[in-house]
Order: sequence, then structure tokens, then C-alpha cells
Amino acid sequence: MKNLKPRRPNGRWVYYIIYDGLLWPCPVRWEWEESFGGWLPFYYSPTFEFVVGDPDKAFRVAKSDGRLRRAAQEFMPA
Repeated sequence: MKNLKPRRPNGRWVYYIIYDGLLWPCPVRWEWEESFGGWLPFYYSPTFEFVVGDPDKAFRVAKSDGRLRRAAQEFMPA
């Protein structure tokens, strides 16, 4: 019988790291790791290394609502 794996986390995810005293948001790419038995977040560090991160420390980026953006622009001075 085929061993089924859980679905990959959907949406946009970000992994935050501190590098040279700055907080860097690194986009996450989820990849299945058989030895771990789950999906792990991989990201490109500021030094362009492809690194695996802790799944509990990856943050999902919320979708922005167009109505909220328009309302915020009304209060912006021109």
C-alpha cells in the first residue's frame, strides 16, 4: 500500500532571521523530507545559501484585502 504524506502547507510563508543586526524576511519553499517524516521550510539566507529552518518558526503571510488598502490610501496625504 502506498504511504500517503500530508498536504504541503499552502500560501506564502516567510522565515525571519537576524543577519548583521538586521531582521531579514526570507521566502520559504516547503519540501518533503522522508527522514524527518514531514514538510520542512527551506529558504535562501542573505548569503544565498539554501538552508532548512524550524517548521514552528515559519510565518504565513496573510492575504491583503483590497478594501483595506483603499481605505488606508484615503487617509494618506498627497
